[in-house]
Amino acid sequence: MNILEGVSIAFESLRGHKLRTFLTLLGNIVGTMSVLAVVSLIYGADRYVSQVVLDEGTSVFTLTRVDGIQFLTDFDAFLESLNNPNLTLADRNWLAPRMTTASVVGAYSEANGDLRAGGEVFRNALVRGATEEYSVLEDMPLLLGRHLTASDVLTANQVAVLGFDAARDLFPRHADPVGRQVKIGGRHFTVIGVVEDRGTVMGNNRNKFAVVPITAWFKLFGAARSIDLKIQAATLEGLQDTKDEATFLMRQRHRLRPLERNDFALSSSDQMLAIWGGISKAIYGALVPLVGISLVVGGIVLMNIMLVSVTERTREVGVRKALGARRLAIMWQFLVEAVTLSVMGGLVGIVIGLLLAWVISLASPLPFAVAGWSILLGLGTTFLIGAGFGTYPAWKAAGLDPVEALRHE
Repeated sequence: MNILEGVSIAFESLRGHKLRTFLTLLGNIVGTMSVLAVVSLIYGADRYVSQVVLDEGTSVFTLTRVDGIQFLTDFDAFLESLNNPNLTLADRNWLAPRMTTASVVGAYSEANGDLRAGGEVFRNALVRGATEEYSVLEDMPLLLGRHLTASDVLTANQVAVLGFDAARDLFPRHADPVGRQVKIGGRHFTVIGVVEDRGTVMGNNRNKFAVVPITAWFKLFGAARSIDLKIQAATLEGLQDTKDEATFLMRQRHRLRPLERNDFALSSSDQMLAIWGGISKAIYGALVPLVGISLVVGGIVLMNIMLVSVTERTREVGVRKALGARRLAIMWQFLVEAVTLSVMGGLVGIVIGLLLAWVISLASPLPFAVAGWSILLGLGTTFLIGAGFGTYPAWKAAGLDPVEALRHE
């Protein structure tokens, strides 16, 4: 009953002193709002990175001309790598039969282009040239038709597999576009397959693409560009052995001396996870002291307001003591009131924080996902703030002399 009474008095205070209540709760609102907004965005980014790794596979790595990650980790090495020679389809064809620890060695290259079919135009699609292994190396389940084959690549067959959105927008009046013509870069390609809807992640629509044989892609965009080689280890446990073998063979292929640096780069999902893990830890590390300051300020404001409340209700405390209320009951009443006010601020901050993260995700590529533990953390923290900073005012109220309290005007 004491708890319910304290909560009821707290709500009476909320209604009776709206401006004072708002200023009291502002620190808690800002603190919990910051926690929920940032954690929701970071948690969403965590899920995005995990999805990227899941789509590619943990046993897959990529051979590239330049390692883009070095732009963040070693800028001098990145600049030096810009002089690396292009990787070619001949490199892939030379490497594939010599890899003993790899199950698949594929090649791909990408460029943006417009797709046309009849009077419809699908602009700025990702046009990917690939060898037939792409369907094994990536998560691309088919909705209709078939994937590319080795024969398509060997003969530079002008066929294409479309993403879900591209197929839907180019052929709005046809449920099955397989067998129909799509124009890419002035050349006609026959649609042989449509990939299932892969959704949108971090603002990136994963259905806006067309996959064509890499040999046909060279006719569209030229063969002078560097391609990427994607390699899947035969086993996850043997991933490092496969990387070492690929490095050795590529050094042999490029005729590098023992002390010469690699003129190519290897990148894998574990590198992405490691870099992202460091970034998220740094963000969380910076968030803790910033939010801590806000919550401490909010706690101090709460304590001061509760002291004012004790002064205003001195006579009430005196009456209760004269009627037999014990010291512990008085202290409990004011402590419950302080915790209720603090948690109310936390609840408002949680709602605003989630709405803020959602709005940011709509207006930017940042993803948004609710982490249940962050809500519990916000509520738990505001509960502790209320209990901690409300103890002194409650103790002071409980220590009032009933005779002096009854004389108070």
